[in-house]
Amino acid sequence: MPLDTIYLTRHGHRLNWTIDFRTGIYNAQFPTPTGNPADPALTSHGVQQSHELAEHIAGPGFHPKPFRVYSSPFYRCLQTIQPSVEELKRLFAESEKSQTDGEIGSIDRHAEFDVRIENGLGEWFGATDFFDHPAHPAREIMSTHFPTLLPEADQSYKPLLIPSRRGETILQLHNRVATALEGIIADIDAEVSALEAELPPDQRTSKSVLICAHAAPLIAMGRALTGHMPDDSSEEDFNVFTAGLSTFKRREPSSTASAGQSSDQEESSNEKPLADGTTFIRASASPPQWKNGQGVGGGWDCVANGDCSFLSGGAERGWHFNGEESFNTGPMAPPSEPPAIAGATKL
Repeated sequence: MPLDTIYLTRHGHRLNWTIDFRTGIYNAQFPTPTGNPADPALTSHGVQQSHELAEHIAGPGFHPKPFRVYSSPFYRCLQTIQPSVEELKRLFAESEKSQTDGEIGSIDRHAEFDVRIENGLGEWFGATDFFDHPAHPAREIMSTHFPTLLPEADQSYKPLLIPSRRGETILQLHNRVATALEGIIADIDAEVSALEAELPPDQRTSKSVLICAHAAPLIAMGRALTGHMPDDSSEEDFNVFTAGLSTFKRREPSSTASAGQSSDQEESSNEKPLADGTTFIRASASPPQWKNGQGVGGGWDCVANGDCSFLSGGAERGWHFNGEESFNTGPMAPPSEPPAIAGATKL
């Protein structure tokens, strides 16, 4: 069976940073583990959320359990899924011989839980024409912080693309995550096909993937999977609460997408579909056709939108787009001057 379920989760509640919009200088609220001011750790509450998420995913009623795990390269995302991945690895080791594939709550015999770092799922930074946003953390660095998630010896996964450090418009963000998702889905479908080539049909099991990312990319992922881009990007269509969990089920090949979503907006003729400076490693430089209800990978339906029922604090820190986060103003003051009111980033 090809990949049929995608779980999307947002990182837990994190520490904050600010940016001086006049200079493009980032400042962390507290020192960050990687030294990157836009790469903070979780708060204690966020850590609690990460353990509640793990308890939910590892529970006997959660099915199908993830077969692969992907994450944005940022510290807060890896920290959020660390308890889940470690618990899934423990369950896999204990139950490999005692459970049957397909049994409710079981883990697929072909599961691999070393996290695949995909930069194409990374944080969204607004477009700028006069400074570079902080670079994505390198996998080699993150493996020293999360050795149980990213073994140093395992360098087999290569990201599909790396976003431009000059940021993106909202539509470029949507196309970027659509490109990454298309590649992820194609990769897993090919892996599953190879694994199950010699298995009889009754031994081919449901396959799912867990993805941890950030608010803006997750909203864009929901739209890219379902194929529905609202006229107003600030529409609150997909919930992205901290550590909340959304579930998407793949449409049957015979099913048709919602007919002709004529309201789905197209990129303006003078805007490039992907930002200049985007680095394509394995992905195509042309984004897939995903709008008008089509969706990437054949299209997906959202069956659980930002579920937070397993979190003791419930739904917290929701976010939605509120216009472009553009910094195309040019530097307005030297760094030596007192900072202007700094724009708070996504919580």
